[in-house]
Amino acid sequence: MTKPILIILNTHADRQRAGQNWRLFQRVLDAEGAQYDLRKTEQPGAGIALGRQGRQQGYPIVIAAGGDGTFNEVINGMLAGTTENTDLPTLGIMPVGSANDLAEILNIPTDPLSWWHLIQANRPRRIDIGEVNSRFFGNNVGIGFEAQVNVESRTVHRLHGALVYLIGVFRALVKYKSPKVTIRTDSGQQIDGSMLLISVGNGRRAGGSFWLTPLAEVDDGQLDFTFAKGLSRLQILRLLPKAINGQHIYDPAVTIGQCRELWLESTTPLPAHTDGEILTDGERHFHVQIHPERISILAPDTPLQNILA
Repeated sequence: MTKPILIILNTHADRQRAGQNWRLFQRVLDAEGAQYDLRKTEQPGAGIALGRQGRQQGYPIVIAAGGDGTFNEVINGMLAGTTENTDLPTLGIMPVGSANDLAEILNIPTDPLSWWHLIQANRPRRIDIGEVNSRFFGNNVGIGFEAQVNVESRTVHRLHGALVYLIGVFRALVKYKSPKVTIRTDSGQQIDGSMLLISVGNGRRAGGSFWLTPLAEVDDGQLDFTFAKGLSRLQILRLLPKAINGQHIYDPAVTIGQCRELWLESTTPLPAHTDGEILTDGERHFHVQIHPERISILAPDTPLQNILA
């Protein structure tokens, strides 16, 4: 008898709305006679343990039901202590979180029946996975201002979705001071100076609205980076709206490029996030790298969403 799929559900995602959104998918799964085991995360970090268990217990398919943060926890559990030769479950994403950036750029359906047909077809594609300071990420890592936005968004309680991150932007503007950093890449590039935005993407979009690395590909064996030098608050307010449609990459204050590895040193401790999950409130040293084609994921074999098209 074929082992069922494992669904790891974060009912707290999207300000507790994920549990309600999940029921729409559950009705389809039950109506279609899907065989699945359901595990719910009861506290932050629980998805890591459940992802590890999914691998150890031999589930062929593990579904992260939530947003980007839920997917982040699941892959960190699945990949912890593994090598390139370790057999891993095929991953899926059920997009019921607040910021489903990776799922949306991968064109994963939000309609439950279409989503189930995608899972049922079982045609995985290989994608890269990033790593920063021993933490894996599927979509992106933000250091400095971008991470401060995530910190501030956690204090917004009455809103949900991408609007939460927009409020976080304005709150971060009040508190954040651009640090002096040195950034080096494996290609020999070095950047020194005051830096506002430090975003490294495997995916193209972050925070539900901001196409910070709009040229990134999830399967090219490269990380895309976007750096914006230290700016005044007025200059920041002029730059950030451009990131909503990816036009910031043409601004003279912005540097973009690709690398396989990146090292960052800061004169002051900086916050950082991975896929919207706070990695640290303050570190001075960061090492970011790519693991090409590290996982298989159930997603359409189609070009990524492209805001610049």
